[in-house]
Amino acid sequence: MSLLGKRKGRPTTKIQFEVMFKRFVVFLKRELQLTHDIPVIFIDDAEFAKTIGAFGEISRDNIIHLSVINRHPMDIFRTLAHEFVHYKQYMERGIHNKSSRAGSPTENQANAKAGELMRKYGQLHPELFDLMPIR
Repeated sequence: MSLLGKRKGRPTTKIQFEVMFKRFVVFLKRELQLTHDIPVIFIDDAEFAKTIGAFGEISRDNIIHLSVINRHPMDIFRTLAHEFVHYKQYMERGIHNKSSRAGSPTENQANAKAGELMRKYGQLHPELFDLMPIR
């Protein structure tokens, strides 16, 4: 996967993105009080999002598939937060919302909580808004 985003004229490398990503995962786990690691697979194929009608999904075996191509890192993180909320829903209540029907209670909760988490993280790390989308 080639990550070619820029921050203040400098490229954002794959390693730099992975460091930011790991820090965000630590934040998510703390905020959602999760103790388990959740496998995440980065997808750099633009067709993935078209196929599933979303930028991410969590499979029945609790693996998150996350579209990263042509997206701002904070947008990628928002999708990740949404999927982490779905993971928490599953772990706490046994709810696995595979249908992902827009407007369903589990989708609404995941959207609302992900937005809340992103506001908080954005306030802690405003420098991340200077990044360019990942190509």
